[in-house]
Amino acid sequence: MTLNNLYFDGGEEIRDLTIVGGGPTGIFAAFQCGMNNISCRIIESMPQLGGQLAALYPEKHIYDVAGFPEVPAAGLVESLWMQTDRYHPELILGETVTRYRKLDDGSFEVTVSSGRIFLSRALLIAAGLGAFSPRKLPQLTNIDDLEGRSVFYAVKSISDFTGQRVVIVGGGDSALDWTVGLLNTAATVTLVHRMHEFQGHGKTAREVLDAKESGRVDVFLNTEVKAVDTEGDRLSAVHLQSKNGKIRRIEADRLLLLIGFKSNLGPLAGWDLELYDNALVVDSHMKTSVDGLYAAGDIAYYPGKLKIIQTGLSDAAMAVRHCLNYIKPGEKISTTFSSLKVAKEKRHATKNC
Repeated sequence: MTLNNLYFDGGEEIRDLTIVGGGPTGIFAAFQCGMNNISCRIIESMPQLGGQLAALYPEKHIYDVAGFPEVPAAGLVESLWMQTDRYHPELILGETVTRYRKLDDGSFEVTVSSGRIFLSRALLIAAGLGAFSPRKLPQLTNIDDLEGRSVFYAVKSISDFTGQRVVIVGGGDSALDWTVGLLNTAATVTLVHRMHEFQGHGKTAREVLDAKESGRVDVFLNTEVKAVDTEGDRLSAVHLQSKNGKIRRIEADRLLLLIGFKSNLGPLAGWDLELYDNALVVDSHMKTSVDGLYAAGDIAYYPGKLKIIQTGLSDAAMAVRHCLNYIKPGEKISTTFSSLKVAKEKRHATKNC
């Protein structure tokens, strides 16, 4: 199954919940809607589900999601969708939510970039970090034409680096992960970091240093990329400068800049919602400063928040569970156990065959 060709559109029919964002948190929120017998739609600005995992790190392996000792990012998205698809949520892909309006009856109206309007009884923002763009090195002014061929800001396909001389820039988890991840794929790997020590996970940092000691990777700390050489439309070398002024020229076919991303809330910033550190402030029920409007995942802030996938999934379950009180005021909300619900659904499906 491919997730970038999905497009289920139920028109402008009102749903119980509109979920803004189709990353892991948004997908799992849609599953929780099915578990709680409410209808929903996901509106995602990108042409496929998965958020940053699909757009930037599809082949990166993830190790800290419960139940998965190790799973590629794209595989996690695939599994989340397989779990959710049984409830057939409406999908609107390639549309950005530009504004929302709370109506007199307490329901919500959202407008998307094409001008279409969608209605729902409650609204959940699961937009991750908002719009994001890669951080670039300002001193490299001649690499725009190389992007996507010789210069990359994420590993979308390992085949782009097979048999190539790769220079990786960065000292965080992504840079360390791909330094290790490309050792058996690239012809050579060189890691460059401007600081004196890594900021990534200690275990992976140790793997990188072990690979350095064994001669499998070159590592330059306290060093920056100052310039690049090109041959035609291809990269041929990078120039490094250490803090003591020493200059090195490294022959290279690929420059992988893994120095982070800049996030931008985009239209969300003008929605008059309480913000803290570029995120939406929520209470213990994941409700924002507007009744009926909830947030989950990286876009949501509360004291002690951990911005990891596992937390986003928990946020999604909390938000959907508590939005039921807004969607169905006065109704008694009972806890739904997945084993009992799915078993009942299977019996019903068998009975109707």
